[in-house]
Amino acid sequence: MTAGRGPDPGYVVERVPRDRRPVLDRLAGAGRRFQVHALVELDVSEARARIRTAPEPVTWTAFVVASVARAVAAHPELNARMSGSRVITFDRVDIGATVERSGEGRPVLDIVVVRGADRLDCLEITRMLHEAKTGPALEHPARGLVALVVRLPGPLRRTALRLVARRPAVSATFGPAVGVTSIGMFTHGWGWAIPLAPLTIIATVGAVVERPVVVDGVVVARPMLPLTLSFDHAVVDGAPAARFVETLRDLVETAAALNEPAAGPSWDPGQMSRKTSIVAPRALRRSARSS
Repeated sequence: MTAGRGPDPGYVVERVPRDRRPVLDRLAGAGRRFQVHALVELDVSEARARIRTAPEPVTWTAFVVASVARAVAAHPELNARMSGSRVITFDRVDIGATVERSGEGRPVLDIVVVRGADRLDCLEITRMLHEAKTGPALEHPARGLVALVVRLPGPLRRTALRLVARRPAVSATFGPAVGVTSIGMFTHGWGWAIPLAPLTIIATVGAVVERPVVVDGVVVARPMLPLTLSFDHAVVDGAPAARFVETLRDLVETAAALNEPAAGPSWDPGQMSRKTSIVAPRALRRSARSS
């Protein structure tokens, strides 16, 4: 920490915290994406009633993660990312979910990778997110070429990341193509947010509030969930994005994710990995195809 000139400058200067640098990398990467956004309101009357009567607590974030994962499974062509002139299509629906946890006396943003999220129920995902927020941090150091890149100074690091991202074998290790972030847990207000992150699909979750809606010609109050759905237009065109939104709407409004999953393993800590940089800790074996 250094102070400004003079005996009492009235401010201090500090280095950017190390755990904040990956956020800056992601923002720089997002600036080169062509994002389009869909602002939708979903009637969650059924979901709220079932969440309130669930034998164990289920969070709204977990419900949205499970619903988004099932919608992606129904539209697997969206579970992809650009890598140079090629497209990587992932064969498993993993979701990157943001959580805020305590670290060194201040809040730290963490990204939890929920693997095979379309095959997990809402309770399992709720437990995973709670463990990520309250449990000990998991360290997964980068290896190989990525380990060298992340040690570079900021401008060089971001340039190097952009270059290595053109290699499908490296780009496939950068974590999921789909993310869910929640602002609703921090406010009781209603609204949308426009996220900046280099993901193919991002669902930003607002707060559930009572809103007037027309049902059978009558204005009634219904619990409405605002979602911002952001798409990388380099991967997803308007028509596939619209079909995905309608599938997600149906899944959320019927509370389908609160049903028992057709198949899926029970949760254990090995299914979860935590990453605090733009690079995932472990390589994911994925298929690549030419564009």
